[in-house]
Amino acid sequence: MASTSSNPIPPEAGFPPLTKADVIACAFSSWYPTFRRHSPKATVIAPLSDEFIDYLQSDGVFLPEGSGPMGISELSDSEDGESANGTESSDDQSWQVSFPKLDSEIRDVLFKYDGAAFPKLNWSSPRDAAWMLPGQNLKCQNPADVYLLLKSSDFITHDLDHAFDLCVEHTPSTLSDSWAAPEEGLTEGAGALTLSDEDSDEKREGRRIRSRGTPSSYPFELVLKKWYDIPRSQEWRCFVRDKQLIAISQRDTNYYDFLQPDSVMEELEDQISDFFEKEIQPVFPSTNYVFDLYLTRAGDRFFILDFNPYSSTTDALLFTWSELNEIVIPTSDGSRTATLPEIRIVTSAAMSANQALPAFSHNRYPKDVVELSDGASIAEFAKEWAAKLEKGVLDGLKQDEDGRDEVEELAGR
Repeated sequence: MASTSSNPIPPEAGFPPLTKADVIACAFSSWYPTFRRHSPKATVIAPLSDEFIDYLQSDGVFLPEGSGPMGISELSDSEDGESANGTESSDDQSWQVSFPKLDSEIRDVLFKYDGAAFPKLNWSSPRDAAWMLPGQNLKCQNPADVYLLLKSSDFITHDLDHAFDLCVEHTPSTLSDSWAAPEEGLTEGAGALTLSDEDSDEKREGRRIRSRGTPSSYPFELVLKKWYDIPRSQEWRCFVRDKQLIAISQRDTNYYDFLQPDSVMEELEDQISDFFEKEIQPVFPSTNYVFDLYLTRAGDRFFILDFNPYSSTTDALLFTWSELNEIVIPTSDGSRTATLPEIRIVTSAAMSANQALPAFSHNRYPKDVVELSDGASIAEFAKEWAAKLEKGVLDGLKQDEDGRDEVEELAGR
């Protein structure tokens, strides 16, 4: 449980101290302006209103009115919004929410991005809720897709309520008034920051501290990245401690034959190390952090996908955090040894099979959604749910055109 006194909490056992500044440095609007030329196109809508945050934190899975595809009417089960006795119940009223301004902003971004985008909040994407959409991915084609993913995700709940839980200076009093606001002015090029005036300073000052680690005054943002089908085999998670790249892990836990030759791994290690030393190490403000890279199919360019805190809240993938924390870093400044960074891939189909449980299966199905299954098995209900979404208001817009140049697609050039 979180400390309720004014004393800071101790660092996680075995981890270097995690500060609030470290967590804020990994928020999208903190790092994106610096690394925009090395990142896929993205637009930020910020700050999100109190009403929308309250909607995300409310119980139940329901979508705001007017958030589905244009031209499709969204009706309640009774179709006219009235209960059986001809009057509108209080329960029905509690489900009637709408965010027309946010809907419009999301639709504008989707139009700019050829009809599809990948959503996240300040730190996390709702990867654990991907099963809620027909394609079981994060490809959003209307505001309803975005809202459904955000509202169904435990990762998003962590952003809203627990982002600073493990910070050494974590107390409600120290976090409530010392956040860093997102940088303004991203209006052209690969990304754009859109600021809303819905959230006044007075409203921020009046908010309560949310449960445990995230101050309610922190300005939450919706990030929409242009959708692109990135091959998971070319994604890499990189671990940095004391400003040294200590480890690299394959992000996808499937076996890929083309990754197996030692020469391929040696070249990849050199490429990632060079990119880190030239582009990231000199400018990223934290001492300890994790970053994700995508290497293009041609193997000649990296794109930065994300930064994460160096803490147990970040998935260590093919490593364990104990292994990472026990890696000995050379004492001489800037030295690259024969043993660092250590790189790991899935080396056999059997190893891949051991990793084959469905991703995020422990938090995949919200309790109230399971209750709607009416006795069906989870597999049967998931199939039926996906079919209904595909057929109903969450049906998609047009697919991205094939054959576009990959770098131009990601960087907008």
